[in-house]
Amino acid sequence: MQKILFATNNQAKVERIRNLLKWAGMEIETHTPQDFGLENIDPEETGKTLAENAEIKARAYFGKVDIPILAYDAGFWVEGEDLVQTPKRSGLAGQDEKALTEEQAAEALLNFWKNIAKKHGGRVNAAWMEEFILLEPDGEKRTAQSKREVILTDREFGNPHIQMPVRALYISKTTNKPAVQHTEEEEFLELKPIIDALIKVLKE
Repeated sequence: MQKILFATNNQAKVERIRNLLKWAGMEIETHTPQDFGLENIDPEETGKTLAENAEIKARAYFGKVDIPILAYDAGFWVEGEDLVQTPKRSGLAGQDEKALTEEQAAEALLNFWKNIAKKHGGRVNAAWMEEFILLEPDGEKRTAQSKREVILTDREFGNPHIQMPVRALYISKTTNKPAVQHTEEEEFLELKPIIDALIKVLKE
């Protein structure tokens, strides 16, 4: 079975990727930095693009493990606002995330994106953009991209996930339903662009 290191300490992202790999029908053993005693690595995302930030995350672990490293970075595009390369950092408006509790950070992000939606009348076209990179032990890299179109609103449709709070504010254009209210089948449909990107970067 193929093994990979997923370059993040965010447990919500780890679980999501594992679920996506299952939906993709890929038998891959996914490890986290904690499995290798590397949980203290926290690279500064100084890249100017999503691709550059994804590579920064992957290279932070390069040479420290002998299995491929998977990393990704996400941006949030809002019509009239351009692409936000670092949606969390922008949403926290300069606040030091490390000085906040998870609850405080989630509330700050919710308020930031609610205000963006209010600025546009309560609803605005938006899209998640993801850039994936797989970095092999020999330095070879492969990349893939995904895009998920949504409608950002100023309304909370359900209880926000503490590590992915913005998900409570948008409607998927694929399902025409709030993301937090999806059935498992609807969740698969919304996230299919990410699944396709994972298949491309892992099987190419």
